[in-house]
Amino acid sequence: MEEILTVADFTAKLPFSVSTEEFVIAFILLWVIVLIGCVMVVTNKRFVGIQPIKFFTLLVAGVFLANGIGHVVQSIIFQRYVPGVITAMVILIPFCLFSIRRLMLENLITPKQIGGYLILGFILQTPFALTALLIQNSLYEVLRGFMKMVSNIHLKELFFL
Repeated sequence: MEEILTVADFTAKLPFSVSTEEFVIAFILLWVIVLIGCVMVVTNKRFVGIQPIKFFTLLVAGVFLANGIGHVVQSIIFQRYVPGVITAMVILIPFCLFSIRRLMLENLITPKQIGGYLILGFILQTPFALTALLIQNSLYEVLRGFMKMVSNIHLKELFFL
């Protein structure tokens, strides 16, 4: 979560930059997909053709855990704070490990599947993030245009006075 507050300053020093607003839109898009998938799991329906429990295990053991590990590894490589590393260590990785343990105790996932999902998570997180950033660019421009249009409307025009 602290990633939202620090991403703009961090990326300003990189060959590309992401504003806080752009990151928030991309972040929301990714979480909407996660939310839809979780609702499908709870209602025991397939999501993007994947069985509910497989989607959940892919999400937790793959994408979330890979993302958390990625933040920690980046912080080690850069030898400094990386946006998201605190959330990864305090929330994301412990949640994933707890969930994986529960899934294993319920015989819903095997160590081999965890490894496969983790590899898949590392592969998928970059395209997911890039897709969210591309979508947010378009959405950001639409929202900016809408806000500009709304700010130009006078109350008299709005109420036809």
